[in-house]
Amino acid sequence: MNKKIRSLLAAFAALCCIAGIRAAEPEVIGEYTVQFRWNKWTVTDETQIQALEPLLALLDSHPEATVEIVGWADPTGTVAANRIVTQRRADNVAGYLIRKGFPAGQISARGAGIDTAEPDYGKARRAVATVRILVEPAPQPEPAPEPTPAMETPAPTPAETTAETTAEAATDIAPEPAPVAEVPQTEAEPWNPGKFALRTNALYWLGLMPNLGIEWRPAERVGIVVNGGYAMWKKDSWEHNWAGWFVAPEVRIYLGEKMNWFVGPQFLAGGFNLKPGDKGYQGDVLAGGVMGGYRMKLSRCWDLDFTLGVGYVHLEYESYRREGNMNAYINDNLEKNTVLPIQAGVNFIWKIN
Repeated sequence: MNKKIRSLLAAFAALCCIAGIRAAEPEVIGEYTVQFRWNKWTVTDETQIQALEPLLALLDSHPEATVEIVGWADPTGTVAANRIVTQRRADNVAGYLIRKGFPAGQISARGAGIDTAEPDYGKARRAVATVRILVEPAPQPEPAPEPTPAMETPAPTPAETTAETTAEAATDIAPEPAPVAEVPQTEAEPWNPGKFALRTNALYWLGLMPNLGIEWRPAERVGIVVNGGYAMWKKDSWEHNWAGWFVAPEVRIYLGEKMNWFVGPQFLAGGFNLKPGDKGYQGDVLAGGVMGGYRMKLSRCWDLDFTLGVGYVHLEYESYRREGNMNAYINDNLEKNTVLPIQAGVNFIWKIN
C-alpha cells in the first residue's frame, strides 16, 4: 500500500509542476502602434515620439518585460520593397527603445510585409510593439500526507528510486522566459532617399540647350531647385545663331499623401541671341511666376517629373541683321513686359541619397 501511495504522490507532483510551467507563459500587458508616411521608416516625427512615450513609461515600470515589434506596409509598391520597408520600420522603433536605455536582448523586430486586411492605407503603414511579462503561477497547496499503519517500511526498489528522483527534479524546475533574438542598435537615418538629387530637362536638350539642375529637400514636403543651362551655338560669321543661358531657382511644395503633385514660385534670369532667319534678336530676360507639375517615382534612384510654369517676363533686347561680316542693328534698347510660359519640362531625376 505504501508503494502505491508514493507513486501517486510523485505523479501528482510532476503534474502540478508541468501545469505551473504552462501557466507561467508571458502575458501581454500593452500594445502600442507607431504610424509612418508612405515609403518612410524613420522615427523622427513628433507624433511618433509622442506615441512611444507611454510605451517607455510602461517599460520603466517593467524592466523585465520583453517587446516584440512587427512592421507593416500598405499594398502599394512591390512585395520585395515592402518587405524591406517593414523591417526597417520595426528596426527603427527597436533602435529608438534601445537608445532610451531598454536592453536590446529583450527586443525582437521583424517586418511582416503588406497588410492586406487593413483597408485604410494610412493605418496599414505602421509598426506595432507588443509588451509581455512573465506572470508567475499561484503556489499550489501541498496535499496532506495520509496516515500509514505502523509497520516496517520496506527498502525502496530501483523503480521507486527513479520515480522519486524524477519528481524532485521536476519540482526544482523554474520557468524561464522564452529567449528573445537580440536586435542590433539601429540609428534613425539622418538623410532620407531623395534628400539631394540631380536633374536635367529632356525638352531643353531637344531644343539644343544643355542643362543641369540640383534639388535639395530641407523638409519632407519642401524642395529647393536650381536649374541652369547654356547653349553656345553662336558665331558672328554664322548665318543663323541659337545661343543663350539661364538660371532658374524655384521652391516646390509637395502635395497629397504620396507627395506626387507640387506647386511653388519660380524665378528666371538669362540672356539670348537668336537669329532663325535674316533678322536676329539678342538681349536679357528676367521673369517671375508660379509653376507646378507631377512627379512620378520610377525606382529607388530615379524619378521623372513634368513641369509647367507661367510668369511675368521683362525683356531688354535689340534686333539686328547681318551685313557682310558685321551686325547692322535695326532697333536698340527695346523693352517689353508680358506674361509668357517661363518653363516647360520633362525632367529625369537621379536621387543621390
